[in-house]
Formats: sequence, C-alpha cells, structure tokens
Amino acid sequence: MASIPRNKLEGVVKVIASKLINRQYAVRGTASIFLQGFDMNVDDVDVLGNKTVALACNKLLGDFLVEKVSYKESEKFKSYFGKFEIGGVLVEVYGNWQVKKRRESGVVKDGSVWSEIFDASGDEMTIINVKGVKIKVTRIETELKMFSLMSRWSTYWKLKRQMEPSKEEVRD
Repeated sequence: MASIPRNKLEGVVKVIASKLINRQYAVRGTASIFLQGFDMNVDDVDVLGNKTVALACNKLLGDFLVEKVSYKESEKFKSYFGKFEIGGVLVEVYGNWQVKKRRESGVVKDGSVWSEIFDASGDEMTIINVKGVKIKVTRIETELKMFSLMSRWSTYWKLKRQMEPSKEEVRD
C-alpha cells in the first residue's frame, strides 16, 4: 500500500482530534512517528486509548464506522479494537492494548505473558501542533517499547538510526 500523503494524514488526525477532544487517546505507530518529524511510510492511522474511549469511538466516530469496537484477543494482541475509515484512510482503534510477550522475554513478575496495558495515559503521550490543532501522539520512547514487544525490528531500528546524531553533528 502506498504511503498516505502528509496533507491527507493531517486532515484525518485533525478529524480524530476534534471528535476525541478532552479524552484519553493518542495517535500511535508510524503515523505518530511521521507527525513528529521522522521518515516513515504511513499506511493507516492507529489510535490508542483506554477501554472507555475505545468503546465511545463507536458513537463519536460512528459516521466512519467499518467494524465496531469490541473486545478482541488474538495470538499476539488483546484490546478493545475496531476499524473506521476517514477520508479514505483506514483508522484502527485500540483500547487497553496489550502485546503478548515472546517466550524469550520470559514471564513478567506477576506471572503474565502479556505486556503492560497501553492506553494513552499521560506518560505514554505528548501533544504536537498540526496546522494550529493540538494532536495527541505517543512518545517516541513508547513507540520503541511497543515495536520491540511486537518484534517489529526493522521499524524499531529505522527509528533508532534517525534518532542518533549524524557523524557531522557530533564533530561540530
């Protein structure tokens, strides 16, 4: 799938921000990273939130509904998940999202094989300005943690390389 043009992506996230204003959400994934100035291909828009916000999207984003938000669990993920389409762009909503840990990572202290809950809480998100509109996005550190949990190493390392200062910057 071709990457979404910047102006189209900005229009979609502005719609999301207007519908979810004053709620606990954040644009995540490659859309978040791209909007924060990094080079990434964006094929869809992922929206992270808590359970309440995810379920509320059925009504708040009802005009764009493709697949109703409901609890779903797969081999790799569990969350309150649904799909929407805004301006021809797929928008996936995840509430109280968790990633199944790989066997090599072991079991966490409480015996769970699931990651902590990602829900766009204050420590997971930041606010950026997109053409005069405040957009909540996940912090880069949170994205790196999620990509490592999902074993999405090519995206993880692409982002890490862009975060490192170039040799020219180090010499100055």
